[in-house]
Amino acid sequence: MHVIVIGAGVTGTSCAHRLLENGHQVTLIESASSPNQGCSFGMAGFMGPLSASMLCSPFKGNAGLASIFAKTRRLGWDVSIGHMKFLRALANARSADKWQADRKALVELARYSVALTEFTARMENIGFEQNYGLLKIYTNEQEWETAHKEQAVPVAGEWLSAEETIRLDPSLENVPKPFLGSLYMPQELTGNGSFFSKQLQIQNVADKKLTMMYHTTVKSLIKETDTIVGVQTDKGPIKADVVVLSNNLGAKSLLEGHLNIPSQMLTGWTITAKVDPVNVPVKYALSFENKDIEVTKLGNRLRVCGRYWLGELTHDMTDKIIEEMYESVCKLLPMSAAWPESTNWMGQTLVHPDSLPSCGATNIKGLYLNIGHGLNGWALSEGCASLLLCLIEGKEPEIDPNPYSPMRFSK
Repeated sequence: MHVIVIGAGVTGTSCAHRLLENGHQVTLIESASSPNQGCSFGMAGFMGPLSASMLCSPFKGNAGLASIFAKTRRLGWDVSIGHMKFLRALANARSADKWQADRKALVELARYSVALTEFTARMENIGFEQNYGLLKIYTNEQEWETAHKEQAVPVAGEWLSAEETIRLDPSLENVPKPFLGSLYMPQELTGNGSFFSKQLQIQNVADKKLTMMYHTTVKSLIKETDTIVGVQTDKGPIKADVVVLSNNLGAKSLLEGHLNIPSQMLTGWTITAKVDPVNVPVKYALSFENKDIEVTKLGNRLRVCGRYWLGELTHDMTDKIIEEMYESVCKLLPMSAAWPESTNWMGQTLVHPDSLPSCGATNIKGLYLNIGHGLNGWALSEGCASLLLCLIEGKEPEIDPNPYSPMRFSK
């Protein structure tokens, strides 16, 4: 079977790799000059599965549009008229029962995907600066008490006092008070997703069944009767048996006139700095629950992820968010890295209101989607690739594909 995969980010590369492994002919199309040039390049490194990120926290009670405007720490948004429909869907996704069901589906897919990533890394001898262990740090008494009530018995971790946390990771000794304690999850995995994906791509291009097309823009889908039979590119038409959209930034325009799926652009920022060898480095991934900051150790570097923005934004907003992140991390971990020499990055991806990806077949024959991963592209890439392979081949997947079906929005 000949499959066109559009997008050579972490999700598209993994998808192509799975298809090639199973003997399919693959054409991988990328508009940039090399893989992982979009959101995959500067990802924070969190894999989960328990640290997989939802777009919003649940709203307790009857969720409505007004609930969207309640204070949400890590998410800001553009409230223009063009985004109101998406915000309404986001409000519905925040109802407690819906949120819990979506969260369960996300964790299940992330758990499945992370296991596949570890297996692939061992089989292919790929290192990606793996680091196990996540500390959720609490510096707000109300959140500390609420977290204990909601997670009286942590599923895969243990509660630690501030003193126990510092003994486990001495780099936290300078965290300003109040430092109440942490939730320690030793099995949570972080790593360099971009490097992992590039190693897969090296194997992909060595496979004779792959046709790699860089500097190529897909202008439209080619549809004959009720079937997608290929794509029209700036270099001419390409025919195939199946087309997989794995290009988050370009998928909406390609789907226009074919399929309407609620989605919105999500922007994220990171700061990267070298570990200061003179002082005590960070040992584990850190999530500061009340400070909009997540920190990942990647080799001799620390990567800091902060707020996210839904919809359109300005350069002034970017400058403001980077400045806020920089000030926060300097206060929380002043001695852990050479912060004055840090570099900044901004990336964009596509997200659905329920925070789940669109992974599977559409109602148009020959068209499959692998988009809408939001903040979890690295965590979900291998799982979505395996899921898509089974669906394309007409086999039964190892996990239920229905929660991630692109057609769930049409019900």
